[in-house]
Amino acid sequence: MSKKQFSRRSFVKSTALTGGVLLSSTFSLEAMANSSNNKKLKLALVGCGGRGTGAAVQALRADRDVELVAMADAFEDRLESSLKAISDELDDERSVKVKEKNRHVGFNSYQKVIDMADVVILATPPGFRPLHFKYAIDNDKHVFMEKPVATDANGVRQVLESAKIAKKKKLNVVVGLQRRYQNSYNSTLKLINNGDIGKIVSGQVYWNSAGVWVRKRVKGQTEMEYQMRNWYYFNWLCGDHILEQHIHNIDVANWFIGEYPKSASGMGGREVRKGIDHGEIFDPHTHIHEVRGRRWAAGAPRYRMRSMRWRMECAWGNQDAALVDHLLWKRSGTGVVPCVAPALHATTQL
Repeated sequence: MSKKQFSRRSFVKSTALTGGVLLSSTFSLEAMANSSNNKKLKLALVGCGGRGTGAAVQALRADRDVELVAMADAFEDRLESSLKAISDELDDERSVKVKEKNRHVGFNSYQKVIDMADVVILATPPGFRPLHFKYAIDNDKHVFMEKPVATDANGVRQVLESAKIAKKKKLNVVVGLQRRYQNSYNSTLKLINNGDIGKIVSGQVYWNSAGVWVRKRVKGQTEMEYQMRNWYYFNWLCGDHILEQHIHNIDVANWFIGEYPKSASGMGGREVRKGIDHGEIFDPHTHIHEVRGRRWAAGAPRYRMRSMRWRMECAWGNQDAALVDHLLWKRSGTGVVPCVAPALHATTQL
C-alpha cells in the first residue's frame, strides 16, 4: 500500500462516518485501542465472504497493533476458507492465528465475536446489517460496515437510530462508500465548488457492467442455505443491484448536489438475468431523482455481457459546461472541448 494512500487505521483515526455523512466523532484511535487496557486493537470479522476477507486483510496490513481475534459466518466452509486466504495473503508480513474457540458459525455467531472485540467489521449480506450494527453499538463497539447498510425501509430506520446512539457514545462508525475518499472524486468536487460548471441543473449516474457470480443449487441444500449462498439474487438479503452496487453512484449524486432528493420514480424488469438461478432481482433498472423541482439525477444500472460498460457520473451545469467521469467539458465556438481532467482514477484504498 502506498504511503500516500490512507490506511484503514489512519482513516478511522481521522474520520467517523455512517453512510459517509451521518456521524462525526472526536474519539481517537488511541482511545479505541485502550478501551480494553490493551495496546492491541482487537478486531472481529462478521461475514467471511470476499469483501469481509479483503477488509480484514486491509485492516491487518494497516497497522501491526491490529489483531484479528474472532470470526463469524453462517457457514463453516466460508469461515475456514476466509481465514486461510487472510493468512496466505499476509504470510510474508505477519502471522494470523484465530483460535478455534473464537471461530463461530451460525445465525447468532455475530454476538459471540462482537463481544470479544474493540472494532468489528460487518460484511455479511446487507439484509443482516441493521441487526448486527445495533448489537455492536449497544455493546460499545467501533464499526466498519460495508455498504449498503440495509435492504428495506425498516432496516434503514433501525440503522439511523443506532447511528444516533453511536454518536452519543462517541463511537467511530465507517461505511464502505469509498468514492468519498478517492482523489479523483474530491478533485471533481472542488471544480463544482469553485463554480467551474455553474449551478448543477441535471446529471446522470451509471453502473453498467457484465455481471457477478452465480452459485447454482446443490443437492441437499435447504432453501435458506441456497438463498444465503446465492444472496445477490434475493432482495431480502441484497436489496437488488440498484442498491447493492448502484449505491456508489447514487451517493456521488447526493454528495455533489449537496442534498437528498425530494422525490424519486423508477422502473425495471427482468430482460437479462432471468434464469432459474437469478432469484427475484431486476435487470435493468432506471430511475429519476428530483431535487428543488429539477429532474437532476437519472440512473441506469444493469449487468449485461458483450455490451457497453459504464460506471460513471455526469453533472451538467448552467454555464455551458459539464463534468463527465471527472473530465470538465466547456462549450467553445460550435463545439465542446475537454478542459480539465483532475487526478483520474487515483484511488485511495480504505
